[in-house]
Amino acid sequence: MRSHLTHHVFRRIISSTLRSETLCWCSPRFHRPLQTHRCSPLSTIPSRTLFGFARPPISKEKQPEFDPGFKEMLELNQALAKHERPPPRSMLTKAFNAFVLDRHVRQNLSVDDSQIELLSMTFRYLQDTRFEAEGLGLSAEEMVNTMELLKVSKSKEPEELDTHIALAQSLYGEVDRLGELAGEDRDAALNALIKILALKKRPQDAQKLLEEHSERNSAVIDPSQWKNVLVGYALVGDQEKMFSTIELMEKHGVPFNSHAHQAIIAYYAKTSKDVEMMKKWYEIGTAKGIEPTRRTDLLVLSLCIHHNELAWGEPVLRSFLDTKLQKTSNDIKVSWKLILQWAAAKGKRFEEIDRLLNVLVQKSLEEGLNVRPDIDMINPLIKLAASKGDVYAAERYLALGLKRGLQPDYKTKLLQFEYRINSGDLDGAKAVYDELKDKEYDMFDSIAPHDKLLVALSKQKPIKYDVIMELADDMRERSIRLGPEAVSALALVHLQRGQFQDLVDLFNTHAFRFSPKQRASIRDVLVSYCLDRSILTSKIWDAYNILRQAFPEVDIATRTQIMSAFFERGRSDMATHTFGHMRRLDLPDMRPTIETYVLCFEGIGRCSDSESLGLVYNMFKLDNTVEPTTRLYNSLMLAHIGCNRPERALQSWDDILHSREGPTYNSIEIALRACEILRFDGEQRARDIWNQLKRFKMQFTKENYTAYVAALAGHGLFDECINLVNDAEKEVQYTPDAQL
Repeated sequence: MRSHLTHHVFRRIISSTLRSETLCWCSPRFHRPLQTHRCSPLSTIPSRTLFGFARPPISKEKQPEFDPGFKEMLELNQALAKHERPPPRSMLTKAFNAFVLDRHVRQNLSVDDSQIELLSMTFRYLQDTRFEAEGLGLSAEEMVNTMELLKVSKSKEPEELDTHIALAQSLYGEVDRLGELAGEDRDAALNALIKILALKKRPQDAQKLLEEHSERNSAVIDPSQWKNVLVGYALVGDQEKMFSTIELMEKHGVPFNSHAHQAIIAYYAKTSKDVEMMKKWYEIGTAKGIEPTRRTDLLVLSLCIHHNELAWGEPVLRSFLDTKLQKTSNDIKVSWKLILQWAAAKGKRFEEIDRLLNVLVQKSLEEGLNVRPDIDMINPLIKLAASKGDVYAAERYLALGLKRGLQPDYKTKLLQFEYRINSGDLDGAKAVYDELKDKEYDMFDSIAPHDKLLVALSKQKPIKYDVIMELADDMRERSIRLGPEAVSALALVHLQRGQFQDLVDLFNTHAFRFSPKQRASIRDVLVSYCLDRSILTSKIWDAYNILRQAFPEVDIATRTQIMSAFFERGRSDMATHTFGHMRRLDLPDMRPTIETYVLCFEGIGRCSDSESLGLVYNMFKLDNTVEPTTRLYNSLMLAHIGCNRPERALQSWDDILHSREGPTYNSIEIALRACEILRFDGEQRARDIWNQLKRFKMQFTKENYTAYVAALAGHGLFDECINLVNDAEKEVQYTPDAQL
């Protein structure tokens, strides 16, 4: 039986000398930068250069650049995960406000899931720890400003949407709690909550709030909220609810007008790009006598052009040109853009488009209007050609603009960059990028040009490392934020080139900004690298140390895989350190399991590493979370046998005999193998084990019998072994084979 006192004392010793790690995804590594030192398994030889002059300069690690208030919220997350004292409430209140205010000052309200999660955690903490006399520490206006961030935040994951909604509801609850003190902010918070619920796939809850407050005091409700509820039901695909909501709107004195009609069309045309539903609701609106807005018609016509619905859209186009435009320069240009796109969508050749443009210009001159074509007429043609994958046509439309003296603008360059990337012309895309790199990239729908170019260059065969590193250096100097795909691609390049310091800088700069799911995609790059048998062990060790520090949330199964990979390389010292890192983790579900111990002991046995066996065995004796099993004792016997310690292996056999579970057939075979190499009295121990098991009338397997014969043969008892072989069929009903 283990001594509780000894266990307690050694635990205190270890806890005072070994560093623990935080396992939340936003870990202390993000306010204590990663280090690239090598651990003890890689022995180094001290050396010096002549007078120390040729020593390479020590590179300075890049520090993380936090948004205002972000660091303090990360520290709170770390403290809660480690059950430590959190930062003061006053500091957290200022941090919360600083983060929200920074977004409003920069007029960039977009926040990602990880930032919303931190805001939600901080707000919950402020709620749970407040004193009635002090209050929450946030004003109604500050909480409404936070809700404004939630209104524009984008997330597709259901669990993330739940986090957004829970925070919005908590914020509204606190504002509502202030009552009259909140003033107009109370109404603003209500309307913000309704919009958040509607557009984050909870339209039924938004509608319930709308109905309740419309009946109580309709003056506090913005009528446009009904439009948001309609779009919300469109998001979840509930057509019946859309129709019933229209009836409810009219019941509450809010007509289904052209603006609500436009909101539905905008969703189907821009977000879901569902042509059939767009056509259906366009016809529903016109059937109800609604005159489509100019914006509605433009959305419909654009979708018809890009999805080859020209026959259906022809009447819409004629009506739009006849009734929605005036004889002004801007309206004439709008009509020209539509006519040119319509002709291109019908398959008109480049020369015909050129002649059509000449006709339009001539007609405007005849009418006394000096309207000249501009680059905004060429850009939609380039976009249409690019959407069909016709790079040649896109380049010809670009040439058409240049022929008429129309210089490419920012939108043109973005389109050119896009179709060159998609067609695999990376040199051409890089040339366009060099022209764009000093611009802002808000017009890109998904990821910015530098992200797309990095990802494409990293997939190119052969990889042009110089071009990638030039691009990476440029982005580092200009502090450009990368998306998770670009970080994964650049991380792989750094790994392939052995640039571990650059990899650390990359993670220090970007990794803490991503959500757990995004971090997992980056983490997988490092894990795959660590499991690649073709890579040098020293590089694997460096990559592993970066992995465990940058991504402390790596699960136990992945860490065990890496440990086993080190055993397969014959580096039991590195594998033991990997196991030790697992033992020092704080959260119980991240600590080594029985399976981890088994794999570790078996690996040590294969490598015959007595020192590692002693280290892991001591960890096992001090681990009160692991209850020994027969399988674990089996692996411990294998470790002792591999390290030529048969006496200790047989002690584990005795532990198995006295355990509740008892031995398995595998245990018997392993114990007899220990007897085979036991220097003194091995044959007697083998006979004792065999006779003891025979008294229990056990049905031996062929492997058990073979192991018993081998145990006796190991001590030179060949005559007895021959008799056992001859009696095998009678004793265990097995015919002797070559192995026996």
